[in-house]
Amino acid sequence: MFWFIVSVLLGTIAAVSLIYNVVKDTKIDALEYEVAYLVKMLFEDKSPKRELSDDEVREIKDKWDKLIK
Repeated sequence: MFWFIVSVLLGTIAAVSLIYNVVKDTKIDALEYEVAYLVKMLFEDKSPKRELSDDEVREIKDKWDKLIK
């Protein structure tokens, strides 16, 4: 009975950790998008009027990494 309780407790901890990491990854992705959008606004004369694609975000991120280095 003791091992059953311990295994359920560890399983619950693992599930909570996985859910927490998924939420954190989603927030990081949203933050990367916001940074890319702001960088694009800084380096363009006018702000973009549409959503950025994943390729555009990646391209902006690469340019930003080159500028930082």
